[in-house]
Amino acid sequence: MTRRSVRGAIWGIVIAIAIAGMAGVVVGDVQNTSVSVDGTELAAGDTVRVDGHPTLDVSIEADTAIDLVEVRVNGDIRESFEPGSESFSRTLDVEMDDGENTLEIITNAGGTSTYEATVHKDSTSPYLRYTSPFSTPDLSSPPESTTVGDAQVTLAADIVDEFGVESIVIERRHDYIFASQRETTRESYEISNPGGSFSQELFLGDGENQITATYTDETGNTRVHEFVLYVDDTEQPTMDLTVPERTGTDEVRVQGTVTDNVKLDRVELEGPTGSTTQVLQSTHAEPNRDRLSTEVNTVVSLNEGENDITITAVDAAGNTIERDYTIVYDRDIDPAVTFDQERTTVENGDVSVVGRVDRGEIDSVTIESVNPETDEIIDIVRAYGGDETTSRVDLDHQLAAADGETLVRVIVTDSQGDQHEETITVSGGGASTSGADDGSTDDTDGSSTQVTAETPGSFDADSDDGGSDDGDGSSNAGDDTGDTDGSSGGETTEDASGSGSNDADDSGSNGGGNETSGSIPGFSVVTALLAFLLIGARLRGAE
Repeated sequence: MTRRSVRGAIWGIVIAIAIAGMAGVVVGDVQNTSVSVDGTELAAGDTVRVDGHPTLDVSIEADTAIDLVEVRVNGDIRESFEPGSESFSRTLDVEMDDGENTLEIITNAGGTSTYEATVHKDSTSPYLRYTSPFSTPDLSSPPESTTVGDAQVTLAADIVDEFGVESIVIERRHDYIFASQRETTRESYEISNPGGSFSQELFLGDGENQITATYTDETGNTRVHEFVLYVDDTEQPTMDLTVPERTGTDEVRVQGTVTDNVKLDRVELEGPTGSTTQVLQSTHAEPNRDRLSTEVNTVVSLNEGENDITITAVDAAGNTIERDYTIVYDRDIDPAVTFDQERTTVENGDVSVVGRVDRGEIDSVTIESVNPETDEIIDIVRAYGGDETTSRVDLDHQLAAADGETLVRVIVTDSQGDQHEETITVSGGGASTSGADDGSTDDTDGSSTQVTAETPGSFDADSDDGGSDDGDGSSNAGDDTGDTDGSSGGETTEDASGSGSNDADDSGSNGGGNETSGSIPGFSVVTALLAFLLIGARLRGAE
């Protein structure tokens, strides 16, 4: 290619660019199209929601005279203008159908430009398909009044709306008479953005409850439902009480729970002497969640022989339940001794005795630790010896233990002067059993020993949690304490000093510095030294 032809090509390109630029000026493209919907600016490509026919504010600026402006909704021409000037401004009321609408503004000003946005119209209030405590499958309004039997009622419904409900506000109003005066109580519930359904528990009062439910969708459309929920309470309260049939003390504790489906008004206990204890006093009819149940925890004084007591519960509707109980007070009932077998252990040469004495009239309690081979009393403590008899003594005492097995004897004296004994044997190895292969442990390292009970029955967790304290390295009674053969499931490892430890339970070690059976002291150090020499030899050979 010659120099002249190159220059010609370059000039051709320059002329083409210049012509294209001149054509842009001539076309005079629209510089700005501004649209507001109901006072809110709507940029091209954006979406707006309205609850009625929108009002459009349209403003157009161009470099040349605007020949034509058309406003289209879903492709249909709604308005058409021929301004003949470089600017155009107009306010328009445009009818649209409910749902999604495509808004177009087409401008011809020496060239054509199109503005497009989306307008969602929702002019219909939300509809509700109630599912509880009544049903409206046809989206109709709730019934004027619905009768229910309980104070706790669930109001639930499916929501039908174009764009969804934004908020639900439910108000319950209950009127009642108190001291000849009319009183009103209200309770409100609010739900935000419930989605396609909601479920709300309401708490009602006995009788008539006025309900107002307001549903507001995202475009501000509101639907209000007003109806009555009438509580017709025909159920009696229920009782779940613990009352002993027989006792050896002159007092018993009556415990339990009284419940109702709407509201308890009062609970009374009439004792053997005819005196009445108000467990729950009567009050007004205002709805109260705390009165759905009440705890009974009352001490009743008894006379020798049979004692009749009556417990009565009345709810706010007048439904009544009455229960009669007979308690026999017999001073000749023998006291009972119960050991906590897991916590009755030997530690550091002492035996811990944990348990309780109950039933009957207890005058005194003595605990002895005895050498079972010689019947020698090693230690003795007085657990109870008050001025008055009692029906319960908790045991938690330490006594000196024997070198081998220790016999623990509990001696109880009742109000008649009769003595009752119960024993338990605590078996544990002394210093001579250290390192034995039978699974026993050395008493001096703080581990606990196995307990064998000679009294029937198990310890009641109601008086004590019955758990053992493993924080000091002791194990529960009945466990395979001190076993280092891995039977507990843990893996035994060695450190540089050769001492063994059990990963699953530290109680399996035989002391901090002793060697695990089969280990070689210094083995890890020797291995490391040999490896070092071998590596050095290989390096010299490589040189």
